[in-house]
Amino acid sequence: MDEYARHLLQENLDADTVHLEAHLPGTVDVERLRAAFTRALAAHPTLRVRQADSRWWHRRYHWEPAPLGPTAVAATAALDPTRRRALTEPPPLAAGPPLRLEAAPAPGGGTALLLTAAHTLADAGTCLRLLCDTADEYAGAPAGRGTGGSGGARAAAGGAGTDARTGTVARTDTVTRAGTAARTGTAAGTAAAAAGGGRPARIAPAADPSPGAGVGVHLSVLPLALTSGNPSGPSRPTVNDLLLTAVQLTLAEWNHRHDHPAGPIHLSMPIDDRPYGPLAPGAPMGNHNHLATIRAEAPAPDAGAGTAATLLGRISTQTRAAKAAPVTGGGPVARLVSAPWLPVGAKAPLTRALRRVAAPWTSTALVSNLGRVTHPLDFGPAGPAEALWFSAPVRMPRGLSVSALTLDGRLHLAVRHCHQLLSGPAAADLARSCAEHLDALAQEGRRR
Repeated sequence: MDEYARHLLQENLDADTVHLEAHLPGTVDVERLRAAFTRALAAHPTLRVRQADSRWWHRRYHWEPAPLGPTAVAATAALDPTRRRALTEPPPLAAGPPLRLEAAPAPGGGTALLLTAAHTLADAGTCLRLLCDTADEYAGAPAGRGTGGSGGARAAAGGAGTDARTGTVARTDTVTRAGTAARTGTAAGTAAAAAGGGRPARIAPAADPSPGAGVGVHLSVLPLALTSGNPSGPSRPTVNDLLLTAVQLTLAEWNHRHDHPAGPIHLSMPIDDRPYGPLAPGAPMGNHNHLATIRAEAPAPDAGAGTAATLLGRISTQTRAAKAAPVTGGGPVARLVSAPWLPVGAKAPLTRALRRVAAPWTSTALVSNLGRVTHPLDFGPAGPAEALWFSAPVRMPRGLSVSALTLDGRLHLAVRHCHQLLSGPAAADLARSCAEHLDALAQEGRRR
């Protein structure tokens, strides 16, 4: 469980949820889906928990085994409100496992499956593993396939540590750590950012931000001919490097167009601490990421393509170093969260206060890439997933996360945003600009 995320939870803040969305060509039988989800969840006892009654004087939050609630798997009438619920209404931590799987009609026919998890319980890799296991159970796959029986197919997908050129997961020298220490890098990393080039730039608010304090997401699918012409070798940029560079260029261009003060754009990049990624046999479930900060001054919008290529090289160097670096503790915030003498009644407000103090040094945006998903994600009679997205939670002042994964040779991009920062059309504009920069970087790579 992620104690840091739990301390930050307040009713007046936007939901801290992980949203996973798969589109299937066929129709899903909800009762069969519920049975498959229950069987898949049975293989992962760390996810079958709920928050027990906690008092302010307890040293940490307590969790207890819980059965899956009767409404955890349901059919809905329309996709838009279902997606909005996935972004803004987290499953209650105390009512049962904080997970929700909903089936809604997909645009153009078929079924959209939306898996929602409280980030206190699970990260995106864990949610993907759970959906893959559910697909196996629904399709009647051999017993044990979802818990490590078919290692070859499952070991080929992973978190931000994945090499997106081959889909294999790079082995790291770090030891898998509990979610508490992993996620506390969220605040600890801001201190490192402050020491490396001043306060990160904020994203210029759209001219027509949506009313209210909700969250929206824009989903798109891009062709993935990104690295086919690049030279081979250890210095070859990955899709993750291209994505980080494209987001850097997009945000710099966006701020320039909106006459926003210039400043360094810092991007938070989650790195999966599981040595072989979340889909490897026996991989631990829960929260197993730490955040690295990628800092590189984006060129002026009117700079040539060669300048963008230089930026790509600097970012590639940083990402390789971040993935190879040993994982240390989460800094002072991690020590505070894990302090055995401090009750949760004091830890929670102190953690929130420290986050507010560190807010000016929070990175500009979060960029997360799950890499290439090679698991078939086949729901049998309902068919294999034709599209798959996930989106990471957003909080102000960052207010923006860009999440990506590769399925069937196409990049599935999700731009999740706070409405007080960006409207739906503005998020779509950002996604289009990011796609254009990705294409330009790929063409420059092919010329080289």
